[in-house]
Amino acid sequence: MARAEPQLAAFVTDQNNDVYVALFDGKAVELAGCSSAGQAKRLLHLPDTALVAEATLAKLQAENSFGAQPRLPCPGTAFNIDWQATTAIWADVEASGNYYLPSPSGTGYFAVPTACAEIKAALAIRERLQLPGVLQGFAAPPNVGTPFVLDCGRGDLGGLSDIAAASVARWSLHRFETFLSAESIGDTIYVVRYTPPGEGARPSYLPIARLDGKATRDIIADAAAAEAAETKLRAFFGIAEAEAVTLLGADAVAALRSAPFVDLCLSNCDGYQREHAAFAQPGIDLGLSPLSAGLSITSLDPLGNARLDWTFAEGRALSFTGCPLLTSALGLSAPGIGDWMGETDRALTAAPPPGTSFDCRGSASDTCVRRINDGGTLTLAQFSSEGDCAGRANLRLELPASVKTPQTLILKGLPFKTVHMAPAPGVARTRLVGTANRVPAGTSSCILSATGVIIVADGLSRLELERIDLSRAADQATDEVVAVIAQNGAVALDDVTIGTVADGLSPMARGASLCLADLYARGLRVEADMLAIQGVRARLLISAQAPVRSTLVRARFGAVLTSDSLMRMDFTDIAAANPLVLRGAVVAGRSDGLAPTAAGLAVGSAIQLERGSSANFTTSTVSGFRCAVSFADSASSASFLLPGNDIAHDNTSQACGPGHFSLVE
Repeated sequence: MARAEPQLAAFVTDQNNDVYVALFDGKAVELAGCSSAGQAKRLLHLPDTALVAEATLAKLQAENSFGAQPRLPCPGTAFNIDWQATTAIWADVEASGNYYLPSPSGTGYFAVPTACAEIKAALAIRERLQLPGVLQGFAAPPNVGTPFVLDCGRGDLGGLSDIAAASVARWSLHRFETFLSAESIGDTIYVVRYTPPGEGARPSYLPIARLDGKATRDIIADAAAAEAAETKLRAFFGIAEAEAVTLLGADAVAALRSAPFVDLCLSNCDGYQREHAAFAQPGIDLGLSPLSAGLSITSLDPLGNARLDWTFAEGRALSFTGCPLLTSALGLSAPGIGDWMGETDRALTAAPPPGTSFDCRGSASDTCVRRINDGGTLTLAQFSSEGDCAGRANLRLELPASVKTPQTLILKGLPFKTVHMAPAPGVARTRLVGTANRVPAGTSSCILSATGVIIVADGLSRLELERIDLSRAADQATDEVVAVIAQNGAVALDDVTIGTVADGLSPMARGASLCLADLYARGLRVEADMLAIQGVRARLLISAQAPVRSTLVRARFGAVLTSDSLMRMDFTDIAAANPLVLRGAVVAGRSDGLAPTAAGLAVGSAIQLERGSSANFTTSTVSGFRCAVSFADSASSASFLLPGNDIAHDNTSQACGPGHFSLVE
């Protein structure tokens, strides 16, 4: 049987969506549900370097019988879209090495080689064979004839694991053949592609129509000018010299027709007037139209990163996170953030759609990466700015599955803007087990006496922890220990657990203490005996992505906020004897839950307010307390809009004390 290794093609629908197609010996098979070229290549076991040919629906129908063959489903698409679950299967695994399925049309057979693991999984071959009556035997059908072989390539899919891919973002430089005007007979321009972390993530494209005042189609036509331009672009975007400048295929057409074709200025830019352009009607217009200035605003993302959003046309925008050099090269600027609480609400509800975001943080040109091997320890020496980190703005520490800190990490006086700690590529999570030393009371205004601490960040602009379980070693079990103290800076916790108790570990007394600091947490879990979160003149944004929720549990106090602190919490549950204590603080929440540590006799208050504090919750629940809300003064207020439970019924009293209570449902 002749082997029919597939080729990959794509066409763009009238709705400007990409459809991926496999060509087996010239016959077209739709890859249903594939959202990216990467997904299609993985399904067909093709290497990342495989090209995607540009096609049209009419051409595929006329020349490749598109629509006459059953579809292959991509992950996330039903396995039985064309073959019913009980379709007969012949497992000729010994002789031909194929599984055979009858054609849905009733004529002939399709063969799936046993080596094509992704196609077998897409069609659920293993699961089908468990159903009664499906397996017809261990030989080919007697009338098999010449089957249609749904073969796969033999590309190397080993590479990075899914976990590793999820932790790596990539910038790359390409060329792209297109038509910039109705009169054009073909133009080749430069395109920068940003691929965010995550399996199957949709890349974002920045087509560069002009560079330093010259059209890139003219630059590319001159070999010497092209080499100089590519060197300049590599240096600017932090792209390795060894990475080839490849030609983009049809998989990028739809995204590029919707993107702005930018005028990028990297040198001698004083007074330079940029000439950005775009297709006014993607998929319809035959040429670019000049863009006006558009609208640029500064915003936050859920982890507190500053972001510039550029709306360049009605309904179309790009987002740049940590990209001041790039936005400057594009001639974009925007005023800073004014209302922090208002902006946090927008950060949680107005995320940019996939394929329109660029993240410049941690580029190779300004980030130092240090990896700790299995069995190593995390000490202050790894935070040094000397040697390989000299002159770098950011530090990334890649950690093994388990690592210990033999003493308190006091991160003070570091030259880095950002310190990021995360599992090394290929590691799902890291358990960081800290041994706490007592730090003097003057170390932070959050502590009034010598206290054991795992990590102290003082004056560090930004400390980031990602997919880390921060635990306490089982020594000095009677001492009070705080997991993280932050002062005069920001802490970002992404999918972090604090205080997990297991064999060989001791409980944490307090989770995080913030003094004149910001906390941005997504998917946070804190277990603490005394106090989960403390904030003194602090700002806190705690959120999660449904159905996962952030949780503060097992504490006497969930969060104690004082001195004009601000907090927004979404999809967060606090299970504590006293979930929220506000002393001159403001809290806003959505889809949150406040409950005591254990069900039983209703005592205490879910929210305690004094010194003119306010709390406003939407679609949230409060149950199991003597007072849902208690006020120490008349200047404090609390409101619940569309609560998720009957607050009056599920608590002994709705409100206690002289403050203003509002319930709207």
